[in-house]
Amino acid sequence: MVLSILSVTAPVLIIIALGYLWARMRMPFDNPTIGALVLRIGTPCLIFSSLTNAQIALADMGTMVLAAVLVIGGSTVLGAVTLRIARLPLHTYLMIPMHGNSGNMGLPLAAMVFGPEGLALGIAYFTVVAISQNTLGHVISAGRFDLRSFVGQPVVHASVVTIAVLLSGVAVPAWLARTTEMLAGMVIPTMLLLLGVALSRLKVADLRLAAGLSVMRFAVGALAATVMIVAMRLGGAEAGVVWIMATMPAAAVNVLFAERYARSPEKVAGTIVVSTVATLAGLPVIVWMAMWIAA
Repeated sequence: MVLSILSVTAPVLIIIALGYLWARMRMPFDNPTIGALVLRIGTPCLIFSSLTNAQIALADMGTMVLAAVLVIGGSTVLGAVTLRIARLPLHTYLMIPMHGNSGNMGLPLAAMVFGPEGLALGIAYFTVVAISQNTLGHVISAGRFDLRSFVGQPVVHASVVTIAVLLSGVAVPAWLARTTEMLAGMVIPTMLLLLGVALSRLKVADLRLAAGLSVMRFAVGALAATVMIVAMRLGGAEAGVVWIMATMPAAAVNVLFAERYARSPEKVAGTIVVSTVATLAGLPVIVWMAMWIAA
C-alpha cells in the first residue's frame, strides 16, 4: 500500500517541485503563453481525446457530471454559511470553498490512482468545475453574468463537440484521434509545472486567515463529497475520483478573479499557497482515502 501511494504522490510532488525551483532560479518561463496553450489547446484536446477513447459508458459520465454539480452546490452552501458566521465577504472568498484545484492537481491524481478510467471520469468532473468557474465565478466576483465570457470558453466548445460525437456514435478519424491525443499529453505535466511556478510567486499576506480558509476548503469539500458518494451510492473509481476532486486545495484561478475585480488578491493568493502546501503535505492520506473508498 505504501509503495502504491508513493507511486502516485511522488511524480506529482516532483513535477510541482521542478516548476517551483525553475521559477526560483529565475529561469525563463512565459506563464501567460504556456497557460493559454494549456487552456485553449491542450485542455480541449484532453477532453475530446480522453472521453472519445474512454471505455466507460455515457451513463457513468453523466453520473460524474451530476456528482460534480451536487458537490459544488453543497460546498457552496456550506462555504456561504461558514463565511457568513465568520463575517467575511462572499464576493471575495466564496470561490474558495466552491471549487478545488481539480485541474492542476485533481486530474493528475485521478489519472495516476485510477488510470485511463480515472482520467476520463476526472475530466467529466473537471469540465463542470471549469464551466462553473467561468460562469458563477464571474457572477460572484463581479456581481454580474458575462455571457460572452462563458460562450467563449474552449472547454465549453470541446464539451459540446465531444458530447455530439459520443451521442452520434461517429467514429473519430485516426488522424484526428492521434493529433488530439498528442496535444492532450502536454496538459497534466504542464499543469503541475504551472502550479509549482505559481507557488513560487504567490505570497501569504495573512497567515491566520489563509489557514482558516484552507481548513474550510478541505472540510466543505470532504463533507460534500462524502454525502454525495453515500447518497448516490457511488463505488469504485467513481467514488475515488469524486473524493479526490472535491478535496483539492483552493484553485489558482481564484487569484485571477480577485485581481481582476479588486477582491483582496493578496489574501486570496495567501490562501492558495497555504491550502496547496497543506494538501501536498497530506497527499498520501488523501490518496489512501481515495483507494479505500474505491475498494
